[in-house]
Amino acid sequence: MIHTKIDTETQADIKIFGKIDDFFNHFKIATSLHQSGIRKRHGHSVRTLILTIFTLPFVGENFFRGIATNDNLAFGKDAAYDVLKGCQSNWRKLLLGVGTKLYGFLNRLTDKDRESVLIVDDSPYDRSRSKAVELLSRVWDHSNGRFIKGFGCSRFAGLTDTVVCH
Repeated sequence: MIHTKIDTETQADIKIFGKIDDFFNHFKIATSLHQSGIRKRHGHSVRTLILTIFTLPFVGENFFRGIATNDNLAFGKDAAYDVLKGCQSNWRKLLLGVGTKLYGFLNRLTDKDRESVLIVDDSPYDRSRSKAVELLSRVWDHSNGRFIKGFGCSRFAGLTDTVVCH
């Protein structure tokens, strides 16, 4: 279970925390984080920080409200930012490793005659009409061949191309 406190812990939120914790344990996310060079020298564990950040969308919080202004967390916003901006962190390796584990897990559930495919799409999310949105930036849209204002999955994931695995 997460060792941090969030203001409004409902029964549904606690169930979500448990499911996400089970996911982290089953797919050995902490080991993958370490192998990808995502480490901290002191303070709270990387697993706790990433688990808390990973949980935010599932409980309906954004990063600013869930981490930066939340006084009930056991760690501060600087700890979360330090993990995310670590220069030794190989986010691509982490995502591809976790994606491969998920692919192996889900592939066992399908028929052997079925073709197995894992697609990772890095299409940008267009927010051209927005002005003041958290993490809004200029992103290259490879399908249109121009920059747009919005979010790119590759910015967060470190992916630059669509990956198809057979």
